[in-house]
Amino acid sequence: MLRNPLLQPIAEASTTGFDYLLASSANQFYIYIDKKLIAWDIYEPEPDGCGFVGYFGQVLQAVDRALPNQGLIFYVTMIEMKEMPSYGENVFVLILGDEFYRIPDYIDKVGGVFKCYGTRQIREQLNLYRPLLKPSYLKFLLLGQSAKNFAHRFAKKTRYRLKKIKSLLLGKSKIIPIYDIPPGYLNSKDLPIEPMQDRTCDVFFDGSVVQHQYPVWSLRYWSKTPKAQSREEMVANLKQFKDKNPQFQVHLALVDGFAGFNYTPENTYSQNLMNAKICLAPRGTTLETYRLFEAMRYGCVIIAESLPSRWFYNGAPIIQIGSWQNLGPVLTKLLNNPMLLQSIHQQTLDWWETKCCGRVVGKYIADEINALRLKL
Repeated sequence: MLRNPLLQPIAEASTTGFDYLLASSANQFYIYIDKKLIAWDIYEPEPDGCGFVGYFGQVLQAVDRALPNQGLIFYVTMIEMKEMPSYGENVFVLILGDEFYRIPDYIDKVGGVFKCYGTRQIREQLNLYRPLLKPSYLKFLLLGQSAKNFAHRFAKKTRYRLKKIKSLLLGKSKIIPIYDIPPGYLNSKDLPIEPMQDRTCDVFFDGSVVQHQYPVWSLRYWSKTPKAQSREEMVANLKQFKDKNPQFQVHLALVDGFAGFNYTPENTYSQNLMNAKICLAPRGTTLETYRLFEAMRYGCVIIAESLPSRWFYNGAPIIQIGSWQNLGPVLTKLLNNPMLLQSIHQQTLDWWETKCCGRVVGKYIADEINALRLKL
């Protein structure tokens, strides 16, 4: 689960008095992680040391422009499920890092919740991989992970259902839904888009296989995680493709865990990715990864495993292969058809601009906030 590697102190941990918040009509934006409240100037272009602010700063700028001077309060957190610094119909929460698909305890105390990774992916994992059909070790691991995630979220899901029933019976305002938003990018610089025909790297992957080194007595050491199993299969099939097709340039760089990836020099990573025609985006702890959006932003042709149903994935020009056993034939078809690569490259850039960039996601959030307020 992603916690503080993404957030180092980007400002002194100062808070604005809530008397001022109530009196001010300007929208207020805060980062709230590990019980620390940090005032966030969303118009600061590149605050240091906080990976998610580049993308979500743009998202919230679009929200602020669409809903100016509404007296709204936005809290951006990674995994805080228990509490927020304040509540009310003008309070909105963005949850960026909860990979257990949970429902926050404060769902009935705020005006809206927008969440990366959603709340339904346990069922989606089972549907996507259909464990009883064509069984595999990866599907077995996914079944175990789904059971673990269910245990994490069962109490909160039950409490959420009870709150909705109570609200309905008492005739009170409805419990708000939780809205899906994309996780965006992390290790990505603003670069001019390189034309597909000028890119010299044919296939690109830079990342980890095993996120955590487990001790030998740990069950995870012997059983592996779905991420490790999936990525080992991907790497094996990519190496096999590379050996059989030396005419193609394959960039394969493996690092130790998420922290290793996070500290890969940002300029180098971004330049290498921009130089790639095809980017492999295997699953992480969940099916969704930053890498997918980093590659989309640069117009790479993306190959991923099956993705969940989300408004920003449905219909996207992402090649979903289901199993990495199919990687070789898919790469061969793509790399021997420059016109197909160019077509998907352009579709990917268009999808980013119309579905996933910060401006569009911010408009989506603003539209949903307006719709919620009209209902109230």
